[in-house]
Amino acid sequence: MAPVLDVVVERPWRHPEFGRQRPHRQLGRPVLPEEVQRRPPHVRPLPPTPADTGAPARGVRQAFAAVGDGLRFIRGHRLIVGLLLIDAAAMVFTMPQALYPVLADEQFGGGPGVVGLLYAAPALGALVGAATSGWTARAGGHALIGAVLLWGVSLTGFGLTALLPLALVLLALAGLGDLVSETLRSALLQHGTPDGLRGRVSSLWMVQATVSPALGNAAVGFLAELTSASAAVVTGGVVCVVAALAVAAAFPALRRAPLAAPGD
Repeated sequence: MAPVLDVVVERPWRHPEFGRQRPHRQLGRPVLPEEVQRRPPHVRPLPPTPADTGAPARGVRQAFAAVGDGLRFIRGHRLIVGLLLIDAAAMVFTMPQALYPVLADEQFGGGPGVVGLLYAAPALGALVGAATSGWTARAGGHALIGAVLLWGVSLTGFGLTALLPLALVLLALAGLGDLVSETLRSALLQHGTPDGLRGRVSSLWMVQATVSPALGNAAVGFLAELTSASAAVVTGGVVCVVAALAVAAAFPALRRAPLAAPGD
């Protein structure tokens, strides 16, 4: 690290490969040599936007205008709308984490140890999904819909069973489905959004990804107050499956969306 830091901090003129760089007179001031600043040859620049060609965008008005551009793009593209809706179907209706302590006590007759197992099982399934996710590079909308259905069906079964080992297996399957669906949703969103709008659309996506699970946990908690914890989980799983099938039927662009280019 020392030779690198010697170049980057304060003394690049000692290195002939950075000979065109002028020395800085302030000791310790960070320096990024010209060669490091250069864009790699395989990275193409984005076309200039109005904000690049004029004055820098400042203030609340420009920020809202940028958000409006993202919303208009989303509204006009059925694939992106379908991705947002199927994400909502998976997250808003079926988030049982808030009920794990109640389920551990009432459904499985356990204590804190069982609660820990319930929290850990989806993570184990997600780990398996991540380790075997290479196939998703050539998947698309059909695989995404299948992963959301796996999530909903697994959680429906979890709410119905009183057998802890089976419940853990079902939660692991739900975690696997969640990992695959999240991977494919993000990839399809990036794949279907132009470069110039990707940041704005992704930021709106992140808002939903943050808000939807919180709404889902609140909804399942309120439903459990009205019925029971297990009934709330089962109801959420069934609604998730029905909503995912409805979105798949209403948005052919989502069903047919590819990730791999033809011939890859």
